[in-house]
Amino acid sequence: MRYDDDKDPGTAALAAVAGLARSVETLTRDLAAMKSGLQQTASKTAVARLNDTVASLGNTVASFEDLLTRLAATPAAGRSQPGRGSDVEPVRSWLRLPEHDAAAVEAVLSELLPWMESTYLRYATGRETLPPCWLWHPEIVEELLWLMDAWTAAYEGDEASNKLVGDWHDRQRPGVTRRIGEYAPSCDVLAHRDDAGGRAVVVPLAADADPFVTWWATGRDVKGPAPTPEQIKAGRGGLTAVPDTAGGQR
Repeated sequence: MRYDDDKDPGTAALAAVAGLARSVETLTRDLAAMKSGLQQTASKTAVARLNDTVASLGNTVASFEDLLTRLAATPAAGRSQPGRGSDVEPVRSWLRLPEHDAAAVEAVLSELLPWMESTYLRYATGRETLPPCWLWHPEIVEELLWLMDAWTAAYEGDEASNKLVGDWHDRQRPGVTRRIGEYAPSCDVLAHRDDAGGRAVVVPLAADADPFVTWWATGRDVKGPAPTPEQIKAGRGGLTAVPDTAGGQR
């Protein structure tokens, strides 16, 4: 299987507008053919109004075509391109930090750890739900990182405001606290001892995806392909976020 997403958004938009333009052209021809019949049953005013509506729609489509043509010709102007610079600051993600870049990881933790001590863990619910093995859980670090950045934007950013602060207190922090408590409710440091070095995430049946491509693309109105014995065995293994280690249970 091969996955790609090389189609430029501007090119796709141009194709969509071109299709709309063809529809308008067809509608215009149909209008011309209908005029003689409409004149027998409708007033000249009604026919003229319909003609003006179609003409206006055609002008709108032409304007969009011109705009999108200029946009496609200058891809760096006014829109972000994958792999290119942008005026928009990317949102940080622990899960998407570059691999083999210890400096990037250290930079994030050098901000996150002091912020947790000075701010997040000042709240009792934060202390109660944070497992001691939180650093072993990338989903928890991800939640804490975006919550810290949201706090910074609310209190210290260019658009800092009481409204953003209120949203952080009322919605964002309680949401993160609740989810962290759900991610690892009975986990502890010892629970990570026996599984150290193992693969962190495995997508079930990822190697067997080709039959599902065919099914969903050509026959989704019927049930999917029957699982093989190997797939049944792999599926029964399930997805476990934390090893079931007796010594690590609270």
